[in-house]
Amino acid sequence: MKQGSYILILLLLCSGFCSGQTTDSAGYDISGNYVVISKTELRMIIFNLQDDTLGVYPVALGKNLGNKQKEWDCRTPEGKFVIESVEDPAKWRFDFQDGKGPVSAYGLRFFRLKTPGHTGIGIHGTPKPQSVPGRVTYGCIRLRNDDLLRFMQHAGIGTPVIIQADIPQKID
Repeated sequence: MKQGSYILILLLLCSGFCSGQTTDSAGYDISGNYVVISKTELRMIIFNLQDDTLGVYPVALGKNLGNKQKEWDCRTPEGKFVIESVEDPAKWRFDFQDGKGPVSAYGLRFFRLKTPGHTGIGIHGTPKPQSVPGRVTYGCIRLRNDDLLRFMQHAGIGTPVIIQADIPQKID
């Protein structure tokens, strides 16, 4: 590669970082940010490489406690994952069995997690902001749509996501 090519690549990378851009044109994370989800506290925290907090958001998680075991068990998986794709769910519909029929249920984007052994787990918005925070999903991580917009500024394909295990609460 010629010296001019290296300079062009450096300029392109710097322009993304200098403008606050955290993903490249293909949607891949170039920021080094990472996400931690506390199942016990029902919250998501986004950190940068220096471990500075970039955002804290309430979340809704799987209806049932514990680590995901099988499809449709209504548990959110626990462990270290990565965002493998960012999808437009505008045409997707889901029936909440509330008598309203299938509705647009995922907000502006669906951040699909690579969760070996399980499919369809992601971070997304909701038409039911009152459900956040809560234990109401089939396993996904649900954000209020305003929070999803802020999340979109800090995450992309390749962003690590750590989902911490439920910690049993003592009953006095």
